[in-house]
Amino acid sequence: MWVVIFHIGEGGQIAALQAVIPAWFNTAFFKAGHFGVPIFFVLSGFVIALSIGDDRVTPSYTLRFGLRRSIRLDLPYWASIAITLAFAAVKARMLNSGVDVTTVPQVLAHMFYLQDWLGYPPINTVYWTLCFEIQFYLMFCILLGVAHTFRAHEKDRRPQAIVFTLAALASIIWPLVPALHVRGFALPNWHGFLLGAFVFWSLKGIMHPRWFVAYAMALTGVWSLTRDSFTAVCLVTATMILLVGRAGKLTEWLEARWLQFLGKVSYSVYLLHLPISGAAFWALNKVLPHTPALDVLASLIVIALNCVAAQLFWWGVERPSTNLAKRLRKS
Repeated sequence: MWVVIFHIGEGGQIAALQAVIPAWFNTAFFKAGHFGVPIFFVLSGFVIALSIGDDRVTPSYTLRFGLRRSIRLDLPYWASIAITLAFAAVKARMLNSGVDVTTVPQVLAHMFYLQDWLGYPPINTVYWTLCFEIQFYLMFCILLGVAHTFRAHEKDRRPQAIVFTLAALASIIWPLVPALHVRGFALPNWHGFLLGAFVFWSLKGIMHPRWFVAYAMALTGVWSLTRDSFTAVCLVTATMILLVGRAGKLTEWLEARWLQFLGKVSYSVYLLHLPISGAAFWALNKVLPHTPALDVLASLIVIALNCVAAQLFWWGVERPSTNLAKRLRKS
């Protein structure tokens, strides 16, 4: 929802409200919403480490894992691409303006998360994070597979420690060397995902917490050199999860029904909020003048519409794809 609020502010739809609120509030509430992305990356690392757990990762396991993640993520993602293109076509027709031509190669590149590498303009600007997520999943699974290949027995953690120590060192070096940054390549942000995975391993006793602390301190050094807010937010997020987990409250402090609802539909919200928000504000601008109070009302209406659309999308697309992925895991 912070990302949704960020895009509401960034789109210039509530300029009257932003002009009268204190600068610090505008920054924290609207402009800083992009920090939801590093939070998302850390949570993803935690969840994937949890999902794989103590499974033995082999080439066949990696293929099955990739297929399950593909069904879980791709079907809603592809549906959102179709919805975004439909909204763009309707907008062009209603405004009697030209529509940006979307080519078949552009759509195919998006379907396989290759648009940034191949240089195609985004159909929806939020999709870049999914391209990174897919890379994170594959790298993590491959590294675990390498580690599991060389362990002497199921409880042997030494190969995993060696492999992920090297991965951690690479994730520390990469942000410091701009020459290594390649468009569409996720390694400059790899440390966010690793922080989440390392937090889970620390809480499960797979990794001693001191190694997480050492990694976090090294990344703090990276931040002191780069002043990269992405790294800072990742560190804060991972540390909070670790502290809450060690306090035994991970399953309690966010159990409110409205938070659970937002968690359930969060992927659907993320996929759909730009076209939904754009269309909703276009319609509201026809009937509501721009005043600070009415900007607040318009924002609340848009957020509510996003939640309703996400719930419908979750029910019709995301839930069936999730259930199918779960059945494949059991088979």
